[in-house]
Amino acid sequence: MMKSGFIYLHNNIFPTLLAISSEEQSKGLMYQDWPPPVMSFVYAEPQLNRFWMKNTPSPLDIVFCCNGIIRQINRGDPFSTSIIGDIKSDLVVEFPYGTVKNANIMIGQQVGLISPNGDEIKKIIAEKHNYFQKY
Repeated sequence: MMKSGFIYLHNNIFPTLLAISSEEQSKGLMYQDWPPPVMSFVYAEPQLNRFWMKNTPSPLDIVFCCNGIIRQINRGDPFSTSIIGDIKSDLVVEFPYGTVKNANIMIGQQVGLISPNGDEIKKIIAEKHNYFQKY
């Protein structure tokens, strides 16, 4: 079962599903009817993360973040196979299309998980990816 939490972007707080395992990240919001939930893709380290919308019927705002800052905002068009994302990110957040504009979310603003907190998310990532880490 996918974990959930809360994320802040600028002055906004959203409930979010947490896609942490490769299986959760591969599925993402595919097959979700409108309106889809907010989904946060959490990565242990910054990396080049690329998305597509092949089996996703709902338009999305896709926000790429790195080190707590929004770095790129893209639109995901339903069923598109175009590749989205061309920068390193350690957090990618998908919203129902229009959320970014309505919430006044912009590149350069701060972003982060409220719950689970930093130590908790490290433990979850380690468990889902079978990493060994000391705590």
